[in-house]
Formats: sequence, structure tokens, C-alpha cells
Amino acid sequence: MNKLLSKNLFQLFTTSKRHYQVTVAGGASDVGQTLCLLLRTEPAITRLVIHDSKAHTPGVVLDVSHIPGEVQVQGYTGDDTLDLALKNAHVVIAAGGLVRKPGIPEKLWLSNNTAFIKTLSMRVAKMNPAPFLGIITEPINCLVPIATEVLTNNGTYDPRKLFGITGVDALRAQTLYADENNISARNCIVPVIGGHSENTLIPLLSQSHPASPTLDAKMSQDFTLKYRKFDEKIINAKRGHSPVLSVAYSALLFTRSVLNALDGRRARVHAFIENNDFGTAYFGGLVDINNEGVKEMIRYTTLTEYECHLLEQSFQELRKDVLKGKKVLELT
Repeated sequence: MNKLLSKNLFQLFTTSKRHYQVTVAGGASDVGQTLCLLLRTEPAITRLVIHDSKAHTPGVVLDVSHIPGEVQVQGYTGDDTLDLALKNAHVVIAAGGLVRKPGIPEKLWLSNNTAFIKTLSMRVAKMNPAPFLGIITEPINCLVPIATEVLTNNGTYDPRKLFGITGVDALRAQTLYADENNISARNCIVPVIGGHSENTLIPLLSQSHPASPTLDAKMSQDFTLKYRKFDEKIINAKRGHSPVLSVAYSALLFTRSVLNALDGRRARVHAFIENNDFGTAYFGGLVDINNEGVKEMIRYTTLTEYECHLLEQSFQELRKDVLKGKKVLELT
């Protein structure tokens, strides 16, 4: 290869590589801090912006900045700086709000987190072009429809760019399945569909890979019951504290996939999105995405009778969650 051709190819690859800004709203929360730590050294990110209303936010920014990396770290504190934090963001992750702990009433928890998502969505609605917005604040089944309502009311809703981040559900199914079958978790897949709550999660053992040689109805029921209790098990083991590390890691995987999609590469995310194909307005599963957002959700046609039963139950609960979110939004 001659020197001129080599130089031209070098310029092509160096100048065509894109860099991105990721803004973590609620970045001083437990999940937010962990996510910012994970994003600090991501090679595709040029600028990591940490925003929160908490007083210790500047300390979080300083702490993260002490980790060597090429990513520029910037922080903002207070609602009046949110627009600055969002400016030029390609990806926005909603990680703030109130973490539900024993003793915290559901009404307080839901109203607080609704207010957080409402405020963030109103500011995101002003952005042009619209960023990918990923929500990890709970309860996702209620808050994603709330974000939809706010964005729609502001005339800027793009269903292809709004996601509830549910990757932790697939990670848990994968690790539990591996443990039950004495195989490496890295070498197995268990699709999870439905919603993002105990009564709406559906691990599809019928679609697992490698397939279980002993799969039957009882095994599916036992697996599902154990799987659906993971949140409760973690909270009990952490003495009332919610999962943080696995949730933040799933948000990292989501962000990586989105950045790959923005670069024009094939990408998939586990997400809860607006989808009318499954008997409810919103549904979760594995989603193909491109640089414009959602392409399509992966569908499965050979479910067992038990999985179909769970699916019907999930539809009913999801409809209730969507209505609950809309009612709370009306009061905030």
C-alpha cells in the first residue's frame, strides 16, 4: 500500500468516527453514580454530563473525574441548570427520583418519581434533534407512558426514541438459568418479555439457548416464581436497599447499544416501549434499533401454554399500570 493511499485511509477512519454526549439525569443517585462510573471510560463518549438536584452532585462529578479517561466530565446542579445539562446530548438516561424502601408509601414514591420524569420529559421535548431517552427510574411500567404523555402534549413525541431500560431482567434470567443448568452464563440466553414488575415479567424458557433437556410445565413455573422474587430477595439481603449494581450495568449495556446504533452498526436493546402488537399499548422485550431509534421488537411464535397464560395476566397488569401512571400525572 503506497503512502498516499495509507494516509487517505487513515484520514477516512479518523475523521468519520463520531463521538457522543451522554447526560445522566439523577446522576447523584446510587444508580446514577454507579452508571457514571461505568460510562467514564467508554471510548465512544466524548462528554459525560452529570445532573442532579442533590447538594452533593459537585462531589460526585469531582469523584468521577478522578478516574483516568478520555471522557470529559461535566456536572450541573439544580432544576435551573437542566437545560444546560441536556444541551447537545445524544443519549439521556433518567436515573433520578425516589428509591422505594420499606416504610415509603407507594403514593409518595410514585408521585415523586412522576414529578421527576415529567420535568425531565418537558425539557427533553425542547431538544432538536430529539435524543434517545432511556428511563431506569421506577416504576418503569408507569413512567414510560407518563413520558409519552408529556412529550406528546409538547408536540415532540417520537416513539422510536423513548425506552424503559429493562436489561436487568434479561441478565437475571440468564444467570438463574445458567445456575439451574450448570452452564456458563455467558453461553446462554433467556428472552424476557412483558413488563418490568413482578407480575408482568415473563421469562421464556421455551426460547432459551441452549435448550433445557428437562423443560416441562413444573420447571417453568418453579423458575418463574423464583425469578420474579429476585427484587424482593435482593432488598431483603441488602437490608431494605434496592438493587443498584446490576441495574446500572444494564443501563451501561443499553447506552453502548444505542451508541453502536448511532454509528450505523446493528444493535439490540432490552426495553419497555410503546407497542400495540401484543394486546397492550406498551410492552417489553428485545428490540432492534438503528440510528433513528426503534425498528422492531423481536416476536416469538412457539410459546408454551403456561407462557401464554402468563402473557394474558401480564396484559391485564400492564393496562392497570398505564392507567395508574396517567392518573398520577394528572395530579402532579
